[in-house]
Amino acid sequence: MTSVAGHADLHRLKVLFAFIFGLCGVLLGGRPYFAAHAETATPVVVETVQSAPLINKLELSGTVTSPRVAQLSTSVPGLVSAVHFDSGARVKTGDLLLELDPALEEIALRQVDAEIAQAEAELSDAYRRLRIAENLAKRSFGPQNTVDVLKTEVEIKKTAIERHKAQRAGAKERLERHLVKAPYSGVISRRMAEVGQWIVPGTTVFELVDMSGLRIDVPVPQQYYPLLNSRADIAIKFDALPGMVVPARIGALIPVSDPAVRTFTLRVLPENEDISITPGMSARVSISLQSGRSGIVVSRDALVRYPDGRITVWVLETNGKESLVKERRVEIGLTFDGLVQIRAGLKQGERVVVRGNESLREGQTVRLAS
Repeated sequence: MTSVAGHADLHRLKVLFAFIFGLCGVLLGGRPYFAAHAETATPVVVETVQSAPLINKLELSGTVTSPRVAQLSTSVPGLVSAVHFDSGARVKTGDLLLELDPALEEIALRQVDAEIAQAEAELSDAYRRLRIAENLAKRSFGPQNTVDVLKTEVEIKKTAIERHKAQRAGAKERLERHLVKAPYSGVISRRMAEVGQWIVPGTTVFELVDMSGLRIDVPVPQQYYPLLNSRADIAIKFDALPGMVVPARIGALIPVSDPAVRTFTLRVLPENEDISITPGMSARVSISLQSGRSGIVVSRDALVRYPDGRITVWVLETNGKESLVKERRVEIGLTFDGLVQIRAGLKQGERVVVRGNESLREGQTVRLAS
């Protein structure tokens, strides 16, 4: 009886174990236990630590400036009789911007014209009398000294005409200066004159800004002056043009340092001039400078930063068939193009987690995400 009961108990145990393993198989999707355990490990993306050329990446603020900004004024005094353009107007070279009342200068010009006509008539009469005197002298009917006197009178009359012509040229030039014309094409940024206003020389009537060849002036810390050259990689972003990145080149390096802030001016020229920018706009200038050195670098996403200032990475290590992660503190240097220089804490060839590192634990088992 005992033997029969024992066999029955053994059978029940076998059935129970079969049920338990069957249930586990159902819960685990019919897969082996260890395979299911591996698939529950945290998926991560890793990269291999590499050595690369180090780049100084400067992020600086600049201002759009114009190559020419002129304060236009008259060179003669006068009463404003007409203003042809207002602020914001685009003008071309030679466009008439403003006129002064020309009445007085026109009168002066007519007076000089009359004096020239009188002098020319007097010269003509002097020539006539000289010819008569010369004919009489040849026939001994008149003295030679009369001829000499008339010759002198002719020269005096000719000199008088030249003087009057010079006066006329001056009067005409003064009349021309009653007109203010655009010296180059551009935009009138300010108008500061009204009809009826009395203007004296040196009084600004317009500010004219050249809108071609706009550039960006950037104050740069003095320690970077020796590193800047024509090979520098430069890109510009404008707050007024979100999403647009404009390649640029160095136009000028102005080696005059501002002693107050220890900076000098870098003048940057956009490669594309067909962009909607105006003088005074702000710009963010990114400058990549080759340092001439190489170093250990990782992606910026590999870094984990703590409030106390610590910076760490998760390093992938292999323990038999399992992959584990270990946290390691690092010291960083230059940051550029999504990469970070590692001064200490990593060696070339090691693998670090760049995705999935938000909530890892020391020694945690992970798997490589496919």
